Amino acid sequence: MVFLAPAAWACPPVAVVEAEVHLAHINTARANAGLAPLALDPNLARIAQGHACDMADRGYFDHTAPDGAGLMDRARGLTGFCQLAENIARGQQDIPTVMAIWLRSPGHRANLLDPGLTHVGLGRAPGAHWVQVFGGRC
Repeated sequence: MVFLAPAAWACPPVAVVEAEVHLAHINTARANAGLAPLALDPNLARIAQGHACDMADRGYFDHTAPDGAGLMDRARGLTGFCQLAENIARGQQDIPTVMAIWLRSPGHRANLLDPGLTHVGLGRAPGAHWVQVFGGRC
């Protein structure tokens, strides 16, 4: 018999179908702005999901963790990207709602519509913690 620690099962990765729906919303916004679509990246997804789970587990909402770790710390060891950006949100219950909020926010919208970004990883944790981590290839 194997027992898993709560963190090992309480915060599963985003389902493939959910990630594809989320990506479709992102790419619709980008197409409407005349931009190329983003592609999903599993390494960016791991970073996004890890941050979403960490915020849910430790009860904070910020780009910087309580221990001071930021996006660049979470991306340490990641290769092939020269540009990174991150969007976070909390409380929205579905993809259309969180996307609408991000698109109304100038900073989040700038990340979503940055022509230098080529890939995205998506995270969502219990308590509706949402994270998008974007990367621009070198």
